[in-house]
This record gives sequence, C-alpha cells and structure tokens, in this order.
Amino acid sequence: MSNKLVMKYRDELDKSYGVAGMALGLSVYDAADLFTSITLDADGPGCIQFTPEFYFAGNPRLSPTGSWKYILGHFRISVGLAVANALCRRMVLDNDKVDGALRDELFNAAFQDGRDYCQLERDEVEPIFDEAFDNMKRLFGNGQVRKAMDAFADALQQRRTLSHIDVTDILQQLDLI
Repeated sequence: MSNKLVMKYRDELDKSYGVAGMALGLSVYDAADLFTSITLDADGPGCIQFTPEFYFAGNPRLSPTGSWKYILGHFRISVGLAVANALCRRMVLDNDKVDGALRDELFNAAFQDGRDYCQLERDEVEPIFDEAFDNMKRLFGNGQVRKAMDAFADALQQRRTLSHIDVTDILQQLDLI
C-alpha cells in the first residue's frame, strides 16, 4: 500500500519481521508465483521483488471484467501484505496485541489505495480489509506460527536476500506451507 506510515520501520529487526510477514502473506494469498525474491536492502514494498506479471499494464485479450478482476485480486494481495507486515511486527516481534489505532491506520491506507487505484468506495474496501485483517490476526496469533516467524526473520537477517526458492524452502522447513 502506498501509505509510508504503515511500513515505517524502527530498525532492521523490525523490518525483518515485516518482510517475513509479507513473505508468509504471499503464501497465504496463493501469490507465491508472483515474486522472485525478498530483501532487507530495499525500502517499503520494494523489499519484495515481484515478477512482471504482478504489474498489470493491460492486456487487450482480457475483457474489461477480466481486467477488473485481475486488478482487484492484486489489490487484495497488496492489502493482505500490508496487514501481514504490520501484524507480524506487532504480534510476533513486539509480542503485543493489535489495537484500534493500528487497525484504523491500516484500514485508512487500504481505503486510500482502493479509492486511488481501483475507484472503490469505503463499503467496498471494508470486506476486503476485514478478511485480510481477521486472517492475519488469527495466523500471527498462533504460537507455532510465531515461533516459525522468529526463525524466518532470523534467516532473513543473516542472509539479507532470499530467492523465491529460498523462501519456499524455509517456509516448508518451518511447516508454514
């Protein structure tokens, strides 16, 4: 999401948990085929190197409805990744509960992006956001997932950049996929 406040990191440890959360989020959203690597050496959403297919520039072979579904699907993924980033940091790294202020900040960023990129109204963004928020809150509330994310963030800090294959291997070893 475009809101820089959502992905403002306190330090590299915080960033490693945010990126780790997004890596797991890609798997949760069945979007693992849309990235080539993750890295701590980039800023914000640039920490994930997406494949060209992620950046939809239009396709004359797709109907307008097909194009809209494609764009909306990628908006869902973007919302899920931003939520995964923030909740992994808050719930796993900080071992803290999610409060209304964080939820509101995340929703406002999702709404702004939904309005700007998809011309969605607030009531159209709400179910997309609520689904992502509820799923990620449940996921990062699981004790086994939390331990696995500690190991994943540690591996990311040690190696700095992980290829798609590395991410998949680590997530499999940690029983996250």
